[in-house]
Formats: sequence, structure tokens, C-alpha cells
Amino acid sequence: MKSKYRWIMAEADETAAASLAGELGLTPLVSRLLVSRGYRTAEEAKGFLEPGVQALHDPYLLLGMEAAVARIRQAIGAGERIRVYGDYDADGVTSTALLHRLFTRLGASFDTYIPHRSREGYGLNLPAIDAAAAAGIRLIVTVDNGISAVEQIAYASTLGIDVVVTDHHEPPAVLPDQAVAIVNPKQPGCPYPFKELTGSAVAFKLAHALLGEPDLSLADVAAIGVVADLMPLTGENRAIVKLGLAEMNARPCHGVKALAAVSGAEPGRLTSGRIAFGLAPRLNAGGRLAEADIALRLLIADSSDEAEMLAAELDMLNQERQQLVEDTLVEAEAAWQAVVAEHGGRGPAVIVIAGEGWNAGIAGLVASKLVERYYKPTVVLAADAATGLCKGSARSIDGFDLHAALTECADELEHYGGHKAAAGMTMRTERVASLRTRLSALAEAWLSPDDWVPRKKADLVCRVSELTLEAAEQLRALEPCGSGNPAPRFVLRDAEVLDAKAMGKESRHLRTVLGQGGRKLEAVCFGKGGDCAAIQGCGTVHALGELSVNEWNGSKRVQLMMQDWQAAALPVHDLRHERDWQRALRTLAADEQDAPLLAIAAGESALAALRDACGDDVRLRTASYADAAGIAAAAGAAALRIALIDLPEAGDALAGLRGLLSAGYAVEEIHLLSAAQPRTAGPGGRAPQAGSRGAAARMPTREQFAEVYGLLRRQGSWIEAPDGFLRQVAERAGRTLADVVMMLDVFEELGFVRRSRAAVEIVSKPPKRQLEESPRYRKALLRAEAEALAAMSPSELRDWLRGLVQGTDGKLLRSSV
Repeated sequence: MKSKYRWIMAEADETAAASLAGELGLTPLVSRLLVSRGYRTAEEAKGFLEPGVQALHDPYLLLGMEAAVARIRQAIGAGERIRVYGDYDADGVTSTALLHRLFTRLGASFDTYIPHRSREGYGLNLPAIDAAAAAGIRLIVTVDNGISAVEQIAYASTLGIDVVVTDHHEPPAVLPDQAVAIVNPKQPGCPYPFKELTGSAVAFKLAHALLGEPDLSLADVAAIGVVADLMPLTGENRAIVKLGLAEMNARPCHGVKALAAVSGAEPGRLTSGRIAFGLAPRLNAGGRLAEADIALRLLIADSSDEAEMLAAELDMLNQERQQLVEDTLVEAEAAWQAVVAEHGGRGPAVIVIAGEGWNAGIAGLVASKLVERYYKPTVVLAADAATGLCKGSARSIDGFDLHAALTECADELEHYGGHKAAAGMTMRTERVASLRTRLSALAEAWLSPDDWVPRKKADLVCRVSELTLEAAEQLRALEPCGSGNPAPRFVLRDAEVLDAKAMGKESRHLRTVLGQGGRKLEAVCFGKGGDCAAIQGCGTVHALGELSVNEWNGSKRVQLMMQDWQAAALPVHDLRHERDWQRALRTLAADEQDAPLLAIAAGESALAALRDACGDDVRLRTASYADAAGIAAAAGAAALRIALIDLPEAGDALAGLRGLLSAGYAVEEIHLLSAAQPRTAGPGGRAPQAGSRGAAARMPTREQFAEVYGLLRRQGSWIEAPDGFLRQVAERAGRTLADVVMMLDVFEELGFVRRSRAAVEIVSKPPKRQLEESPRYRKALLRAEAEALAAMSPSELRDWLRGLVQGTDGKLLRSSV
């Protein structure tokens, strides 16, 4: 029951958090969270929580902005024809739409051009420049591209076309010096204080400079581009998105309103999440499967009818895109498995695959899904047999700078661009294997073992009592959330699992109720319905998730959207309700885990049935309780998974179980099955079993041993007879005659009494001995403990087994004797 992710825990200065809570009237949870994210003072926190126009920097701090503004104003004043040259992704489309609105307002003579993804590819290209010259274009303004177009811009210059580059991608070693202006915060020598602007944000800054003030009516498309391009929602990006969301929710343009409607967003309640998972995929769908102009026309539509028609078209394309991604993913998976087989079953460190007939427009989406599945940097390429070229996209993992890696392999590529997390490229198909080898070598050299485990950063460790409705409402001030400013994540430690159920279609999702300190919290985990039995078996868990507010029928309650969990104690899964225990055991054996499964049966018949059920299955080993420790030792494994087929019923069987569980193995999980009549209760429930709680009372306590010994000592000596003295002792002590006879046997072994045939006498000066020194006592104790097992509730049995493994308890009756 290990977590899927490596949890990175943040810490908060409690003194600073308390001060912040007092100054701003925040709950302790929210103030601690802000401090953990670096906002330690009231001024810093207010600047983060309430970004506005004042958070926007002077656009003229961008290197090249003065030259860009001057050339554009010159073109507008002279009536020169301008072409806005965009890109086909959501950032490029929104950038193009923003300049379309701006130039319309400024009265410019202009048009727009977005290259076709598969026919032309990314960025400026020579045929497009020829077409611009033929159309009388004198100035090209690029948005979201151009920083790498050295050859193309030089060619445009020979045709009498000036180029103003506005871009945000990583600059190459050689810049297009023939451009009349380059505006990119990442270019060398640029003093701009915020380097993570998107293409749409750079276009927004250009509009700010041209107009002399920020035009918030343009912030809507700028915000969509920032969210869609997965750039950090911090600094100026956060301000742009917050301003843009306010604009969209208060005064949505026709295009945004129609797009929100087909995305299922409530009017006036757009969030960064709705943009990321609703609006952006539909804007991207046009460029992926058809023409990006569809999305552009939507964002500049001047009527609701036109906008609704275009939004419906994009929605339909998005549905086609989703199916195409699924189909391509199946083929990509097969291609990757073929590579793995070629490498002896251990695939390279970086996935690089190409396929004919694939759509280059969805390569990035397929790459993202493979990264999610394998957590490896991934390049997916669509190959064209006619040209010998392939085009595609790459996605990375934390710690692996994709752009830097591609730069190291630039000789393998015809063209590439991007940033640390994502990139696009064109290359010759015959170089795919070589690129895979070289990127894999870089990944192995640059990444540590920890880097290959996906991470989730948690802001705070907290208690259920802190996750209140008030705290959840205050956390909304952290919106917009996304890359660089993720939704707050919390860790609950040692939370008791009070209930767990699978829910939803095909029981795909998990709903649990977690308890701590008398408080309860509902937790929901999507796609984890199969974890229901596992989380119940753990009893106590650590949970990681985001706090949300569930609104239903006018009522509100907080719930944890659980993203990961791990056992807080040894998982013990009670499967004794399963009628087909053999099938359940085979299912456990089929679970691909490193630790071997040891199945232990009580009794010869159960052991024979166990071995018959397992056959020659090498995935598990079988044993009786008596020989379990020896079988485990012979397996030579440091860790074990254990399945108990019925609980031990005799003292020697219990001794065998004690020996195994206290032998120092790393026991990863224990499963309880029943070869006898299955219990009628469901998993984790309590049901009657053989024996009763009274069985535990059959073993006399230490005090009762002392009481019986006192009665015997006062008698001094006696003759044993069926209706004699011992029966009187049993009646006075409130025990059975068998108990008293057992006690007498123990006293004899310890030297407290002497027997001579039927005569018994007390030893006047007995030795000082402990009860545990008597073999008869130990045997009786084991037998009583075995009887007590059958009467235990599932939670009591779980605690007892954990105590045995941990060496901290594991006692059934000894604490009272």
C-alpha cells in the first residue's frame, strides 16, 4: 500500500503564520499555507492575494519594445499593409486574436495568418513569406513565434518586408538580427523583471505600450493563452489571468461566452481550471484537426450566432480529437513495447517513437499520456513516408530540461523549439533511433534515482479539524491556480478509515470517510474504486489531497479530493467473506509485486486444498503454520506478503505464526481468507465466528492463579478424588475443575506442590518461579490465545497481527495473567 507519488513536504514558520493570521484575519490553515509558499509579511500576502493593474510592469522594460512600437506606429500612420503571423495552438490563436482587436481599434490596415500545423509546421516559413509579399505586406508582426526564424526573417528582408518578432520561447544561440525589433523577455540583455510571459502575455504588453495604458478588455484572451500554455501562474501572469477572469465573468465576449457554454461552464463562474480543461482543449482542437482560423474567428466574432456556430464546430472537433488520441495511444503503446522488447525488456530512459499515419496535431497529447503512464520524457512523431520527415511534440518530467536536451541533440533535428517542459520538432525519420539513444543518455546522466518517481508537493500537514468550510472559502483567494501556483494540497497523517465504498459508473471511484480526533471528513478519489478493499484493510492511512466545497440542495460541506494515499500501518485485509477463497488467493498471487506471497493454512485438509488450488503457480509458496517460518527462510526474501487461510486453532499453530511474524521479515501486507464456511458480513464488517468472546476468559488470570494457590496452601495436603477437594476449590474460585487441574499441573512443574500417586501436598518453601517457566502453562496459554483469535473483531485482529510484526504487542491474554 505504497503511495504512487513521492510527497514533497513544505514547512511553515509558525510565528510568521500566526502574525499573518492576526493582521489579515485569516484562518491558521491559510496563513500557514501562504508562509509555506514564501509570503511571510502582510504586504507580500496582500500583493499575492489581490493582484491588479498595479502588478503590471512597464512594457518598455522589455528589450526591443520601443523599436517595435515605433515601427508599428509608422506602418499604421503610412497605411502600410501589416500581417499578424500567429501559431496554431491556443496561446498562438489568442495572441493573434488580441492583436486583431488591437489593430482594429487603432485603424490599421492588416490581416492575420496562422500556418497549417501539418502542411507548414510551426513558425515562419518561406512560402508563407512569398505569399505575404504577393499580397503587398510591408510589415509582419509575429506572435508566439519567430525567435528562431533567422533564415526566414533574412529572406523577408530581401523582399522588402520588415519583421517585428514578439515571442516567449527559449532563444537560440543565434537570433534573427534582420528583424527590426525582437520582443522576448528571455532574450539576452532584456531587463524585464518577469521572464515567464506567454505569447499572449507579450502581445498584451505590446498593446499596453501602443495604447499607453493596459486595456483590460484584451485581458480575456491574454488570460486564456497564459493558462493554456501551462506557464507559471505567478507574478505578472497571475495578475493577467486574474484580470482576464474578471473580464470574462463580468463582460464575456461572444466567443468566450459561446465556448464556455459548450464546455459546460456556468455563466459568470469561469476559473483557471475551466479554461485549462474546457476552453483551451477546444481552441486547440481546430489547429490539431482542421484549421486554427476556426478558433481565431470565434474569439473575434461580433455576433452571438456566429460565435455559437463556431463553438459547436470546435466542440465537435474536440470530440473527434479525443477519440483520435485514444486510437493513436494504442498504436503508440505497441510501438513503445516493440522498442522495450528490442532492449531486452528494459526500455530506454526516454520514449521516442514515430508512426506513419499519425496526426502530428495530437502528438503532444499522446506524449502527455505516455508520460503519465511511464513517467519518462516522451517524444511522439508523425512520420511521412513521402518526404522522409516526421513532425511531432515532446513532453518532459520534473528535472529534465527538454529544450536543453534537444539543443544537445540539435544535429539530429531539422527544426525544434519549446521550453523545459514541452517542445515541438521536425526531423528525418531515419534519425529517430539515434535521437532516442542520445536523449536517454542525457536523461540517465542528468537525473537522480529520485527524479524518476513522480512528485506531488504538499503545502502542509494538517488535521481534520483544520479543514473547515471557512478555510475552504478563504483558499479560493489563491485562484487562479495552475502551473507555478497549484491548488493547495494537504496531508492528513494517521487518519482512521471509518468507511470506504466504490461509487460511480462501474464503481470506478472511491469514497471514504476519514476520522481524526473525533472529527470526520469525506474524501473522494477519482479512478481509484479498486482501492476500496485495500484502504479498508489499512485501517489508518496518510492521505494527500485538495480541499473542496461540495454544494448540494443549498447546503455546503467540505471534502478532500484525495489524489494519493498510503498505509499508515501494516495493511491487513479481511477477505473471509469471499466464498471462493481459492479464486481470491489466485488473484492475490497474480498481483505483480516484488515480495513473494506465502499462503499458510490451518489443518491438513485446508493445506491439501491450498496446494491443490495453487498447483504449480510459482508466484506463491504454501505452508502450514508449523513450517511457515522454515518455508519463508528457504525463499530467501527479505520481504513477504502473507495470506492466512483460516486462523490457527491449536497452540502449536499459533506458535508457528508468532515465530514467522516476529522473525524480522518486512511484511508488506496480510490477507485473511477462510476455507471453512465464509462469514456473512462484508469486507471489514463484524460477523460471528467459531468460538465466542467467552473463550478468552477460559485462561485464568494471574490473580486467579494466586487465589487458587492460596486455597491449596491453606489445605496443605489432600487426596485427589472426582468429587473431592479440587472441586470445592473450583467452586470457590469461580473456575472450572479443568482449570484448577491445569493450575495444579503448573504448580507441580514449578515446584510449588508434590504429587505421590493420589496424594498431593504443598511444598513448604517453594522456589521463586514465574508462571511462564512452566511448559504446561505456556501450552494452555497458546491454546487459550488460539481460541481468543476466533472471537476477535476484525479491528482487534488487525491490531494484534500488527503488534506481532512490529514487535510492540502481539499479546492476546498475557497482559492479564
